[in-house]
Amino acid sequence: MKKISKVILLCLVALTMAACDKPDREIKAGRYGMMSDETPQYAALVFIMAIYEDDNLDGALKLSTDKFAGLLKSYHTNSGVQRHILNLRLTEMTVEPVSGGFESMTEFKKEVTVDVKIIGTYNNRKITELKTISMIRQSGDWKIVGVSNTVP
Repeated sequence: MKKISKVILLCLVALTMAACDKPDREIKAGRYGMMSDETPQYAALVFIMAIYEDDNLDGALKLSTDKFAGLLKSYHTNSGVQRHILNLRLTEMTVEPVSGGFESMTEFKKEVTVDVKIIGTYNNRKITELKTISMIRQSGDWKIVGVSNTVP
């Protein structure tokens, strides 16, 4: 009888843990505040958030191609990537996709660019930047190839 109660208790704990499991990032964008994690827009937003919000570059490296990941690693830290790759240092940041840069039917494409708007502060100044993120599909996942300024 004790074995059955232990098994039931263990199952309840496992179900509770599975029900409480949340995705790594919560993105409030797209239609009705929901965005599929299979879209390139989602990958672009998570990439930017990983650079500005994480303690290390691991999240950004997972979303990058091998070549671009090597470039990111050469700057060693998140602040180095912010300064040299994005040319944008911020203390607080929000990021959202630019609706004009949304491309339909991305599930059939192998290459895509996503425009994102980054809003933040640095030295008590509000900064708004537009960045274009170039991506390719590798093994069913969207990987970042490069980042450039949307408006030169």
